[in-house]
Amino acid sequence: MDEPVADPRAHFIRGIETYRAGDHFEAHEYWEALWHHENDETRARLLQALIQVASAMHKACNDVAPRGSLRLLARATVRLEGFEDIYMGVDIRRLREGIDRCSSAVQEALDASGGAHCHVDPSLAPPLILRGTVPVWSQSQPEPKVPEAARKSWFDQGARAYLQGEFFDAHEFWEEIWRDEKDEEARQFLQGLIQVAAAMHKVVAQNKPAPAARLLERALLRLRPYPTPFRGVHVDKLVTTGELARQALTSMGADEASSFPASLVPTLEIDELDDFGSAH
Repeated sequence: MDEPVADPRAHFIRGIETYRAGDHFEAHEYWEALWHHENDETRARLLQALIQVASAMHKACNDVAPRGSLRLLARATVRLEGFEDIYMGVDIRRLREGIDRCSSAVQEALDASGGAHCHVDPSLAPPLILRGTVPVWSQSQPEPKVPEAARKSWFDQGARAYLQGEFFDAHEFWEEIWRDEKDEEARQFLQGLIQVAAAMHKVVAQNKPAPAARLLERALLRLRPYPTPFRGVHVDKLVTTGELARQALTSMGADEASSFPASLVPTLEIDELDDFGSAH
């Protein structure tokens, strides 16, 4: 199981810097690592709001389920209710105002495309401005975020999302159960699946073939030792098709990646699931 972040303050600030640089997906990752270990209710609420804003911007800027970005921004607004104007050094008032402006821009883009598409300019991202000192704090291991009885359902939802081409959501579902997985064999396997989904997201949604190829390479190193099937997953087929995708990505430019063929997406074939995802 992953450990709490050693220096939460530095991790929090790196998330802000990454967000400001326009890499909303990576900012989301920084803050989520903190949120999963945060026991202070107010701080956890801010982290979740920031995660939702970053996810919304990622979707809105890259035309990834853009209607979902409106829902995420609305949830972030609710989570920020009751905060003072400055909290954890962050200008909450400006953040709220930016969320409102961004929501309007997303809605206008959707209306202009008949509700089908949205490519919001990253400059419209709600601002994250530090007006004070970010405090130092420590973290401890929290209780599991996904209840034991829901873990199999979480894995199944991730698999369905992957098969529907919703790679970001697949990554999210699997990461939730990976963080609480105590069995090292299952944990490594889940991490391999997460990396496959993240690689596909990087190429399909972000047109980044080189980072996608590197992620796939790491995923395949994790997955190759597993027998077929493993917990119902046909690992041999996933690895074979994943290697074909990796080879294609290594020689692919960003322009080509924008039309990455569905036939090259690593094949996730699953039999009747063998209680996958239950923490042992």
